This record gives sequence, structure tokens and C-alpha cells, in this order.
Amino acid sequence: MTDFALGQRWLSETETELGLGIIQDLAYRLVTVYFPACEEERTYARDNAPLARMSFSVGDTITTAKGDSFVVAGVRNVEGILIYQACPEDDPSAMQLVPESQLGHQLDLRTASDRLFAGQLDTSGWFNLRYAAMQAQDQLIRSPVRGLMGPRVDLIGHQLHIAHEVGHRFAPRVLLADEVGLGKTIEAGMILHQQLRSHRAERVLIVVPPALVHQWFVEMVRRFNLHFSIFDASRLESLRHEYMPARAEEDELLETVMPNPFQSEQLVLISSDFLLQCNSEELVSAGWDLLVIDEAHHLEWSPDHVSEAYRRAEQLALASRGVLLLTATPEQLGRESHYARLRLLDPDRYPSLEQFIEEQDHYRVVAELAAALHDQPVWPASLKEQAAEYVSDVAIDEKNRELILRELIDRSGTGRVMFRNTRKHVQGFPARVANLVPLPCPSDYVAQPDDTLEDRLFPERLFSDDRWCEIDSRASWLVEFLRQQRREKVLVICARSETASDLQAWLNYKHGFNVGVFHEHMDLIARDRAAAWFAESEDGAQALVCSEIGSEGRNFQFAHHLVLFDLPRNPDLLEQRIGRLDRIGQQQDIQIHLPHFSDQAQQVLLRWYHEGMDAFSQPNAAGSIISTETGQLLEQALMAPADVALSERLIQQTREASSRARELLESGRDRLLELSSFDPDRAATLVSQLAEADQHSPITFMEQVFERYGVEQEDHSSDAWILQPSPQMIAGFPGLPDDGITVTDQRSIALARDDMHFLSWEHPLVEGAIDLVLGDDHGKACVTLLKNKRIPAGTLLLEGLYRIEVQAPKSLQAERFLPVSMMRVLLDARGKDLSATIAHEALGKQCHKLDKALARKIVASQKDVLDKLLRDGEDIVQSRVEALIQEALTNQQNEQQQELLRLRDLMRRNPAIPEEELAFLIQLGEILQGSLQQAHCQLAAIRLIVVGHD
Repeated sequence: MTDFALGQRWLSETETELGLGIIQDLAYRLVTVYFPACEEERTYARDNAPLARMSFSVGDTITTAKGDSFVVAGVRNVEGILIYQACPEDDPSAMQLVPESQLGHQLDLRTASDRLFAGQLDTSGWFNLRYAAMQAQDQLIRSPVRGLMGPRVDLIGHQLHIAHEVGHRFAPRVLLADEVGLGKTIEAGMILHQQLRSHRAERVLIVVPPALVHQWFVEMVRRFNLHFSIFDASRLESLRHEYMPARAEEDELLETVMPNPFQSEQLVLISSDFLLQCNSEELVSAGWDLLVIDEAHHLEWSPDHVSEAYRRAEQLALASRGVLLLTATPEQLGRESHYARLRLLDPDRYPSLEQFIEEQDHYRVVAELAAALHDQPVWPASLKEQAAEYVSDVAIDEKNRELILRELIDRSGTGRVMFRNTRKHVQGFPARVANLVPLPCPSDYVAQPDDTLEDRLFPERLFSDDRWCEIDSRASWLVEFLRQQRREKVLVICARSETASDLQAWLNYKHGFNVGVFHEHMDLIARDRAAAWFAESEDGAQALVCSEIGSEGRNFQFAHHLVLFDLPRNPDLLEQRIGRLDRIGQQQDIQIHLPHFSDQAQQVLLRWYHEGMDAFSQPNAAGSIISTETGQLLEQALMAPADVALSERLIQQTREASSRARELLESGRDRLLELSSFDPDRAATLVSQLAEADQHSPITFMEQVFERYGVEQEDHSSDAWILQPSPQMIAGFPGLPDDGITVTDQRSIALARDDMHFLSWEHPLVEGAIDLVLGDDHGKACVTLLKNKRIPAGTLLLEGLYRIEVQAPKSLQAERFLPVSMMRVLLDARGKDLSATIAHEALGKQCHKLDKALARKIVASQKDVLDKLLRDGEDIVQSRVEALIQEALTNQQNEQQQELLRLRDLMRRNPAIPEEELAFLIQLGEILQGSLQQAHCQLAAIRLIVVGHD
């Protein structure tokens, strides 16, 4: 039984946060301890009390209850009470006696060495778990595919290339302009995931069309485990009500005390309509690290007129460090529109429309130069001279090929800020099959001389209700088609919401089909429900009738039948319609069904697309260019469908315009973008690295954590588990809901099962487990017995785990150059490091539990030896850190040099860039260098290993 005495100071091993306790009462079998720091009392059984005697040795620093600090010079034991002979650190002559009862009640035992010498020892199991958590964190930080492992996405090369290229940038500002169906939303989500996981961004604002708010919200949660808060007028009003002062007389102080409601959440999602309604000053001043705007082509700008939406977007873009703009039509809306997007991203690089147009006119020459530099293994003198004209401040040599190409694309193209992949360069898309369905025109639809063009193309608009469905031959054809395709999903798109509503109601109630409807006059929840009903494989809607709004953002690649009930006059809208099905993941050829009235305006429009542009068999990136050239003739032909000669002339001119436009798009601009948007070799490497990373499942580590912290794990199916809190769970487990979750560590299963979480090393549950282990004190100090007859009994080994720490402002992102990482040393009694020859895992297999009381005696008796070994370990680790610091400084200086070169080049082109911008960049570099130079190592865990024999 432990010898307790009244007035002794003891520490609770299970509740160290209670501070130092005082033995207050002793009974035959019980001991009562009072903890003054929190004014609490505990009673324990004397023979197994979870208490550790708190004693200090010569040289230790002690603090009294009054807050005075002394250095211990000697210790006496008087009837079980320790009396310290101590003096102030700066006055050795002022020696005095300090009974342990006068010691301060607060005790900081956060460091590993403090816990070791205070006797706060854990088992090897806790130490091994801490090692595993540190190793996992270290490998995660150093992984070449960090930030890409966690998303629930297919491993698709071009998406991974863009996400990796942009996600690793500091404050990226780019235009994601892949063709419809290539996955811009997924690319944006992966970039966000990387930026947030690497702490390059913490506050993110996403702006999307109203129809896509809930889709983005669900996609961010389901695929990327990113939980955004949707802000709208009601949410804002609710927040303002919370912040409202309680007393009416404080109303005049409202402006000064009212917090910015947009700062209440880190990840915010709003609609483009709300962007126009909200207080723009509050939104801009909320301080966003990353701004994302989807369907950015809706932001209207011209030299003569700037829309309110564009003006507000520009304010946000200027105030945000990083900006992602998404659009599938970057150039089709014209040079002005394209320039408007680019100036949001980099106003220094694109200061004027005139300069931008002049650069575009030279793209073909630059593209040919870039192609030659990329393709030729050895550069002739003439090629080097040509390259030097564009990149004069970089040595023109093959060894600098990557740098020269990057600078050439940046300075003479849009490569730095724009990424655009086309289906021509990305494999895996199905064929498009156009099924023309000529139908007789109802007599009620025959055009009259005073009918408008809209009346001729959409004749049902002449009716005020759904009576037109009974006479419309397209509607009758659709009924028969749906009957023939009972087992198939069919997407129907028409231009007007009224047409969609009438047609859906008629099909449902008149003919008994399960048909959903989707249009702009439905609220977001109703639209989501309609889309979800259509997506259900069992008991879902056979067809979904959409207005034009259905051609933006929504993905229905599980269907392969598309009925275009009418046709839009805008070729980009047509491409977006087809793009709802023609996407990566589509497994069958897309059947495009085109019912139309013979010898009417609809047939002219159909022929313009089909025979003139070949728009139904392949993507038509040049649609807007062709439309501009032939639009006037098209309108004439639509108003006079009986004029066969006019229609033939339209088709011929359209074919010629299509040939010219496609040739233009195949020239310089595409080649430059191809080089920067997709590197097949790099993409293949990323796919391979991620496939390899998928093989290293976190489940083994998580099973150790679950066992220690009391999480129940039950088999669900092959490679899938149900995780639930158990009654014995130590504390709330981060990322684990009260009702549990189902997880799988197989990407293929996660992609097929939305109800299962993809348990990767980047899943919040795993990251939370790592943080939980490393934030806990368990495992920081351990003493264990090593049984190995080849090593003399009594031999001591000290295993130390260290972490590099850099103190720097978050905005500088010092981790880019010197990530927090683990270092291990294994020292013998002479201070020799054996870590290179004896692995942690091999050592752990030979370690056994040691009685805690004996372990404490060993630590106390070997304190001087341990102090020396700890100093030796720190010296060894610090020498390694110095080498890493030098490497980090070199990388940082190289990156800054490239940024300075780019800025100076821009300043030559755009004199409006102030010198202060250059000075500010240099100042930031100096601050970062100073922080890196001050990096140091911190002891994170320590294990004393004592060799003994049976």
C-alpha cells in the first residue's frame, strides 16, 4: 500500500487538468485529495489510487502558490513531506525553505519531458499510436498527391492535371473553361479541397446561378466532405436578429457593434441573385481567401456598359486572394466577353481590351514557337533567337525547357490564368446520334404573315393553356416514343417553362406516364426533388421535362435519350442541352431525338444546325462565331421557310463559316492552351500515384484509434464497415455522428454507393482521429521493458519523436517550403543515434509492459543521464533541421525570383502597375525568409527503453 501523508502533493493520472492535489484525509482503505486549482475533491482506494507523487529534483524550477519561482538546490524528506531548499534564479544567496504544501496548484505537463520526469507515464500502446499518428500526418503532408486523395471522384487524367496544377498554387486566380461535360465542377471542388487541406485558404465564397445552389451544396458534401453554409435573405435576417442589441436605446450604436454576418461561417455558398441583393460592402469586407463563380459568362461587361453583377463580382475579385471562374463558353461570346473574364483574374496582365486583342492576333506565331520548343529535343540557334524575343530574362537552353514554356505561355498566351480541355484531346466520350423526326404541322400552327419569329419557332406559345398538346404532332410523337422506351430514361428539353409545365401535366394526367418537370419558376427544393426522382433507378420518373434552365449545370449522364422538343437559336445553348447527357461517365451513345414540323421555320433551324454546322454529331465550340457570320441570313430564311433557294444559300454559307471558324480555333490559341491545360505524362503519373495511395488504406490505423477511444466497428459487407459511438467512448469522436456512419476504403465502392463515406487519409474522420491522438497527452511519455538476450541487462535506450515548427503568419503559407514533419532518434547511453539501423516497428515488437512504480523509480534514478540524452537528441535533430531550412530557403527564393521576373515583365507592358507592388512582394519574401530561418524542433514524444532478461 502506498505511503500517503497529509500535506503531500500528488497528481491525478486520469485527470491531470485538475492540477496539483493535496492529501486532505486518510482512512484505513481510502485517501481523499483536494485540488485547489479547481476546488474539487476526489476520494480513491489507497491500494490502487490513480495518483502520481509530485517531486522535484536539484536544478528544477518550482513555483509557489504566490507565483514566485525558485530553483531547487536541495530536497529533504521530513515525515513524508518534501522540503525544498531553493533560491531565486537571479539571486543564489537568497536561499529559503519551501515545503511542498506551499507549491502552486497549477502544473503544466504538456511537454513530453515534463510528463516523463513527473511520472505521467503511458503504455507502449499509446506511444505506438502517437508514433503512427505522427507518421501518418508526416506522410500526408509530404504526399505528391496531397489534397487529391480524399475526393470521391474517378481518377480522370485531365481533371487531376488541372486540379494539381492550380491547387498547389498560392492564391490561384484561374479560368476553368473545359468544354461542357469535362467536369469543371469536379475540378473546382478538387482545387478547393487542396487549398483548404493545405491551409492555403480558410475562407471560401462560392457564387452560382440560383438553380445550381443545392446541387453545388450536395456535390461539395458528397464528393469532397466540404460543408458550405447557404446564405440567402432569410439567413441574413436571422443572423441580424441574433446580433440585434437587447435595448432599443442602443439602436444608434448598431452600426458600430453589429458584426459582419458573412464572417459567421468559413465556407459560404450564395446565388448570383443574392449577390445582386445583399450589402456588397459587407460581402466584400468579409475577407475571402478564395472566390468561386460558376457560369461566369453571365457576367456582362463591355467598354461602354458594366452590369451590376459584373461590378459586384469585380469588387469581390479585387478583394479576394484567389479567384476561380467557371465557364464552358470562354470565347464563344466574343473577345470582349472573354477579356472581361480575364481582367477579373489578372488586371495587371490584362490592362486593356485593345492590348488583349493585339496579343490575340499574334497567338499563332507564339503557338508555333511553343510547339517547336516543346517537341524538338535539340533547339537550333534560330529557334533560340526567336524564343529570346519573348522570354529575354531566362537563359534560353534546353535544360530550362519547362520554365521557358511556362513563361512563354504566361506572357504571350492565357496559360497561367486559363485552362481549357476539349473532347478532341480527352478520350472516353460516346458518339452522338441525331434522329430526325419530321412531322406534319397542325393547321392551327401554320404561320401567318404577322407572326413573329418566336411564334414560328414556338407556336404553342399562342395558346394560354395546355390545349395545344392535343393538336401538336410533336406531343403525340412523344407519347408513342415514351411507350416504346418504357425501360429507358428520357430527358426532354424545351425553351419555355410554360411549354415544360403543360407537356408534363398532359403526359402525367392524360396518358399516365411518370414524368417530372424542372423549370425556373419552381423553388430550389422542388427542382432538386424532381432531379432526384428522375435519377432513381427503381420507381423513379421515366422522363424529365426541362425548360432551358435544365441545360445548365445539371448532369443526367445516367440517361442516353435526349428529346429536343424545340431548338434554341443560340448554338451555345444547344451545346449545353446536349452536354447534360454527353459527359464523362456516359456509358452509351447519345440518342438525340429531333421532332420538328416539316417545311416550317423549325426545319430551317434544324438544317442550319445539322447540315450547316454538323452540331449534333460533335461539340461545336465555334457556334457563336458561325452565328455571328450567318445570323442575318438565318433570320431571313426562318421568316421564309418556303424559299428553298434561300435555305440552300444559308446552308452553304454556314458550312463555309464553320470551316473557317474551326480552322481558326485549331490554330495558335488552342495549341498554347493544349500545352498548359493537359500534360498526358504528368496526368498519367498522378493517376498512378493516386492508385498507389488508394492501396495504403487508413483502416489499420483507425482500428487502433477506435480500440483506444471506444468506437464500435462492425462489418457491413466486403471492404465496408459500420462505425458507431460505444457507451465506453472516451469523448466525442470528431467526424462521427451520434447515429454512426458506414464507410469503405475502396474508391470503386464509394463511387457506386453514395450512402457510404470514402475513408481515405483525407477524410474528416481520419484527420480528426490524427488530431485527436496528437492533441491528447496520452503517449507523450513511456517507459517499457525490452527483452533481448543479445543486449546486456540494464542497458538504456531513449527513443524520441520530434516535430519541426515554423512560427509565421498563416497568409505566408510557410508550410509550402518547410512542412511540419516528424523526426525520430534512438539513442544509446553514450548518445549514439541508432534510428537508421533499428526501426520503430521492429523495436516495438520486443517491448513489454513495465510496472509503473518501478518505471518511475528508474526515471528518477537516471535523471542526469536522461537530461544529457535529451540534449544530445535535440542537437542531432537540430542539425538535420538546418539542412531542411537551407533547402526551404532555396526553394522560397527561387519561387520569389520567378514572381519578381513576371511582375517586372508586366510592369514593362503595363506602366500603371505601381512600384509599391514590387516592394510589397519583396517585403513578404523577407518576412517569410526570417520565419523559415527561425524554425526549430519540438520534442513530441519520448520512450525510455530498459533492457531486462527473464
